[in-house]
Amino acid sequence: MRCRIFLFIGFALLSCMASAQSISLTDDGRVEINGRMSYFRDENAGLKFDDIKQQTFQDLSPYESPNLGFDRSAHWFRIEVTNTTAHTEWLTEVAYAPLDVIDFYVVENDSVQVHKVSGDHFPISQRDLSHRQPIFKFNLAQGETKTIYLRVQTISSVQVPVTIWNNEAFSKASYNIQIINGFFYGAVLLMILYQLFLFLSVRDKITFYYVLTLITMLNVVAFFHGYSFLYLYPEHPAFNDILAMVTGPAFVVCSTLLTRAFLDVRQFSKLLDNLLLADMIIDLALVVLMTVFFRQISFQYHNYLILGHCLLALVCAAYCFYKNYKPARYYLVAWFTLMVAAGIFTISSVGIFPGYLGTNYNGLMIGSILQMLLIAFALGDRWNQLRKENQLAKEMELKRGQMENERLEQEVQLRVEEIQLKSKRLEEVNQVKDKLFSVVSHDIKGPLSSLQLALALMKSGDVSREEFQQLSAALEARFSQTTEFIENLLQWATLQLKGESFEPVYIDLNRIAQETINLLESETRKKEIRVRNNTEPSLQAFADLNMIRSVFRNLFTNALKFTGTNGAITISALRSNGRVVISVADTGVGIPAANRDRLFTLGSITTPGTKQEKGTGLGLLLCKEFIEKNGGNIWFESEEGRGTVFYFSLPATQSEQVHLTASA
Repeated sequence: MRCRIFLFIGFALLSCMASAQSISLTDDGRVEINGRMSYFRDENAGLKFDDIKQQTFQDLSPYESPNLGFDRSAHWFRIEVTNTTAHTEWLTEVAYAPLDVIDFYVVENDSVQVHKVSGDHFPISQRDLSHRQPIFKFNLAQGETKTIYLRVQTISSVQVPVTIWNNEAFSKASYNIQIINGFFYGAVLLMILYQLFLFLSVRDKITFYYVLTLITMLNVVAFFHGYSFLYLYPEHPAFNDILAMVTGPAFVVCSTLLTRAFLDVRQFSKLLDNLLLADMIIDLALVVLMTVFFRQISFQYHNYLILGHCLLALVCAAYCFYKNYKPARYYLVAWFTLMVAAGIFTISSVGIFPGYLGTNYNGLMIGSILQMLLIAFALGDRWNQLRKENQLAKEMELKRGQMENERLEQEVQLRVEEIQLKSKRLEEVNQVKDKLFSVVSHDIKGPLSSLQLALALMKSGDVSREEFQQLSAALEARFSQTTEFIENLLQWATLQLKGESFEPVYIDLNRIAQETINLLESETRKKEIRVRNNTEPSLQAFADLNMIRSVFRNLFTNALKFTGTNGAITISALRSNGRVVISVADTGVGIPAANRDRLFTLGSITTPGTKQEKGTGLGLLLCKEFIEKNGGNIWFESEEGRGTVFYFSLPATQSEQVHLTASA
C-alpha cells in the first residue's frame, strides 16, 4: 500500500514535467524505455483490451523503469514507438524473468495487429526467441508509428524493464552478457567442485555446508536470471512456481547451518543462535503454508526473511569477531557484501523505492562472487588456524608429558620426604609417649598416694579434727586437678585415635564465656580474682559448641592457675575480616621465654601455679587442635611478671568456615 502511495505521488509530481511521447527507434539498435510509457492499474484484473482503450493512462517518471512491488492486479503499459531507421524487424525485451504472464499487443489505428503471450507460465518453445527473458518480435516500417501495449500480471515482484532492439544489436549484447554470466557460473561451479573434493578428502561438515550454500546461492541467481527455466525445464513452466517457493528458503537453511557450524555461534551467544534457527524455521513454515495457500501468501515475505537472515549472519560474524574468534573476520566481510547485494535486491523487489534498479542482477552476482571468495578465504584461514592449534596441541602434549615426568619425580621425592618425616614423627611420638606415661603415672599416682596416707592416718586416730579438715581440702584440690587432667587426656586421646565428633553450628560466644566464668566462680573467689566478660551480647561464630566450651574452660583455668590474689582476668572479642577474635587476658606471672616455643605441644614444660597448682600442658595442646579443627588459629602474647593474653579466632559465618577449612 505504501509503495502505491509513493508511486501515485511520483506520478502526480512528474506529470507536470513530462508526458508520454513517441519513442524514436534509431540506428543504435537499442532503446531503453525506462518510464517513457503510460500506465493503468486494473485492480480486479478483469478488463480486456477493448476495455483498456477507453481508460485514462497515467504518465510515469521517464527516468526509471516501472517497479510496483508485490501487487497481483493486472498492470497495463502503453508505449508509442516511431521507426526512423531502415530496420523493419524489432525485438521487445522485458528483462525480468520471473514475470508470470505478459500480453504483448501491437496496435495501429485502434486495431490490434499483433497479440502474443509469454512469461514463466508458458514453455520456452512458445517464445519468439528461445531466450531466458520474454522476447516479442514485431515489424515496424521506416517512418511508421505504432502503439505497444503490455499487460503484466504476476505473483512475483512487478518490475517491467523494457528494451527495444534490432536483431543485430540484440545478438551482440546477448553474446557479451552470456560471456560475463558464463564467467560467473563457471567460477561458482569450479568452486563447488573444489570444495566438494575437499569434503570428500577431509569429511568436514563445514565444507559440506559450504557446498550446499554455494549450490543454493547459485540456484537463486540462476532463477532470477532465467537460466534455470531455459536450461533445466524449458517445457515445464509449473516448476517455476515451485522453485520460486524453495530457492530462497533453501539458501537460508544451508547458510544457517554453515554460519552456526563455522562460527560455533551457540558457544558465543545462545540468543543469536536461537534467532538464526527461528528465522530458518519461520521461512520453512512459510514454504509449507504456500504449498497449501499458494495464491493467498505473497512472495515478499521470503524477501524479508532472506534479508533478515543475511543481517543475522552479519551480526553473528561481528559478535564472534568481537569475541576474538579470528576466522570470523573473513566471514564478516563476506556476509557484509552479500548483505548489501541482498538489501538492494529486496528494496527493489518490494518496491520500497520506485524504479527498477539496474544493479539487481549485477549486484547479486557481485555479492555472490565476493561472498564465495571471502568464505573460501575464511575456510582457508580456519584450516590454518586448526593446523596451528593442532601443532600447538602436540607441543602442549609433549610439554604435558615432560611436566608429568617432573611431577612424578617430585611426587617420589615428596613420598621419600614424607616417609622421612613420618619416621621422625614416630621417633618424636615415641619420646612423647614415654613422657606422657611418666606424667600420667605421676599425676595419678600422687593423689592416690595422698589418699592412701590420709586413710592410714585416719585409721590410726592420730589426726585431729582441724588436721583432718586441712587434709581433706588438700585432697579435694588434688583430685580436682587430677579430674581435669584425665578429662583433657581422654579428649586428646579420642581426637588422636578416632577423631572428635565435629558438628559446627552458630554459637553464642558471650553465653559460653559467661558459663565458663560461672563454672569456675568458686576458684576465682578463693583467689579474689576480678573477672570481666567484655564480649558483646549475642556475639556469634560458626563452630562446634563442645569444642569451643573446652577451649574457653582450658584457657580460663590456665589464667586462674597463673594469676595471683587480687589479679584480673578479662575475656574480650572483636570482629575482623569475616572472623571473630576472642582473647583471654590475665595479670599473672607470664610465660617464661624458654617455654614459649613448646607451649602447644606434648613436650611443653609445665610450671606450678601461684598456689602451686599443677598441670601437664595437655589442655593447651587440646585447645590448638580444637581451634584448627574449626578453621581458626590460636596464639598468645606474654610478658614475664605482667601477664599473658591468649587469642583464638573463629569463622563468623558458615561460608567463611568452609573457606577457612578448605584453604587449611
